[in-house]
Amino acid sequence: MKVFVADDHPIVTFGVSGIIQQNSEMQLVGTAASSAELFEALPQAKPHILLLDLNMPGDDFSRNLQLLKEQFPWIKIIAYTQYSSPDLIRQLLREGVNGFLPKASTKEDLYEAITTVFKGERYVHTSVSFAAPGESAKPSFRDDFRKRLGLSKREQEILELISKGLTSNLIGQTLFISKHTVETHRKNILRKLDFNSSTELVRFAVQQGLVS
Repeated sequence: MKVFVADDHPIVTFGVSGIIQQNSEMQLVGTAASSAELFEALPQAKPHILLLDLNMPGDDFSRNLQLLKEQFPWIKIIAYTQYSSPDLIRQLLREGVNGFLPKASTKEDLYEAITTVFKGERYVHTSVSFAAPGESAKPSFRDDFRKRLGLSKREQEILELISKGLTSNLIGQTLFISKHTVETHRKNILRKLDFNSSTELVRFAVQQGLVS
């Protein structure tokens, strides 16, 4: 089984790669830290299984899934993420993901997920409890959660700094980018979240745990 790991956290990639290499039935054929690196490497790597983080630099996860299905339909995808909302997982399965594995899983869970998906079966970790109809997360929470995942890494960084009261000048100095670039990101964040003010941004960031 050829496995590819896509995650922008080096320690996660290192750990997961090491676990895969311990299994004689599995072969690590590549890693990527962004969607650009992922799509550049896949044609040569030709994995059977892709462990995919949902929140990497580059396109959002929905766009990544769409491109993966169009360009590499033979690759089976396991969403490997810290997010475990049942509504999100349902959406991922509808969009073509073959499995879901939380990052808090054990080595045995990882092996089971890869093996199950490789055999053509769907895998969802046992920690996930799908609520009965009418008991799922409130629409407002679900929508805010989806909005958060729609922000790029840089936008989440800027949102956090805005929420801490930093001006555009200070944010630019902190992230080594221009004030103009910060203002452009701010406008994009407001547009994506459908907000009109910084007060709404701060409230959203607190609700989503981006800032205490």
